[in-house]
Amino acid sequence: MLEYDLRSAFPLNDKDFVVHGTSWKCRLAEVSDQRPEADRLSWYLVFQPEHLAPGKPLETRKLEIVTSATRLLESGFPEDLDDRVLEWLLTGEQDGRREWLDY
Repeated sequence: MLEYDLRSAFPLNDKDFVVHGTSWKCRLAEVSDQRPEADRLSWYLVFQPEHLAPGKPLETRKLEIVTSATRLLESGFPEDLDDRVLEWLLTGEQDGRREWLDY
């Protein structure tokens, strides 16, 4: 599968997540295909607030999601992907990594 096809397969690009009154826009920055050496895809997400308070610097949060390539290509993303991303956003982490290999 080409990188473009992988990018278009990501269902949350440009989705808004509201956390503690702040709306975070999710954007897929990059997909790393580690096949055939490893059965892994890494999805690099960037979150930025929709609206900035005057004088406040732009805050960027980053999340890497590692999935099984075979499982994702056969079954797609887990049905609770939105909930998993929201759960991470609620942690307050600025830079995180999650392995979702068996969903």
